[in-house]
Amino acid sequence: MATSAKEPPARTKRLNTEPFGGAATMAWLAIAVTLIGFWRTFFAIQPSVDLAHQLHGWTATGWLVLVLAQATLIRRRNYRLHRILGWSSLVLFTLLLASAWRMLAIMLAGKSAIPVPYDFAKLFALSDITAVPLMIIAYVAAIVLRKDRHVHSRLISVTLLAGLLPAIARMFNLIWTGPEGLIFAMHPSYLFVLIVLGAAIFVDWRKGVLRWPFPFAFAWFTVAYATFFPSWHSAWFEAIAQFIASTY
Repeated sequence: MATSAKEPPARTKRLNTEPFGGAATMAWLAIAVTLIGFWRTFFAIQPSVDLAHQLHGWTATGWLVLVLAQATLIRRRNYRLHRILGWSSLVLFTLLLASAWRMLAIMLAGKSAIPVPYDFAKLFALSDITAVPLMIIAYVAAIVLRKDRHVHSRLISVTLLAGLLPAIARMFNLIWTGPEGLIFAMHPSYLFVLIVLGAAIFVDWRKGVLRWPFPFAFAWFTVAYATFFPSWHSAWFEAIAQFIASTY
C-alpha cells in the first residue's frame, strides 16, 4: 500500500513522541558546575555559613535537583507525581527569588561575612539582574504552556541556565583568580551558556523538534553579554544597585 504524502515518516513520528532528554542533561551539568563553583565558599564550609546564605544556597541547589527529578519522572511516565512536584515548585521558586534578592542586598550593602568590594559586587549583581527576569519569564511561561510538553520542558531547562551564571563565573574564577580574574571570567561564563544553548538548538533542529525557548534564551544571553560591561558602570545600573542595597 502506498504511503500518503501527508503522513510524516516513521522516524519523525517517533522523535515527536519521545520524551525530551535535554532537561536531565542540563540539570546534571548545572549541578556539576554549581558544586565546582561554590564548593570552597559554600558546600565545604557549611558550619560557618550564615542563615541567609544557607537559604539561598540550598534553594538554588534544590531547584537544580527538582528539575532533574522532574525530568526523571517524565522519562518513567510518572505524570501524577510530576504534576504534584510541579505545582509545589511555586513555593521553592518564590523562596529562591526572595533569597536571591536578599543576597544581592547584603552584597551591595557591603554586609557579607567577607565583604566584596562594591565594584565587584555590582558585577555579580548585574549578571543576576539581567538573568533573573529571563528565569521568571521561562518559569511562568512553562506553567502557562505546560500542556505543550516540548515547549514546557525547554522552558524549564532555560530556568537552569538563567540561574547558573554566578556558579559558572566562580568556576572560571578558579582558573583566573582574584577580583581581576573574576572580571575576565565573565567572558567565558557567557560564552559557556551560549555554547550550551547553541548545542541544544542544533540537536533540536537535527531531530526536527526545534521550539522557540532555546532560540529566545540564546538571543537574551547574546544581548546581555553584549551590553554587560557597558552597563556595569552606567548611571541607570548604579541607581538600581543603590536601591537594592537600601533594602538590606
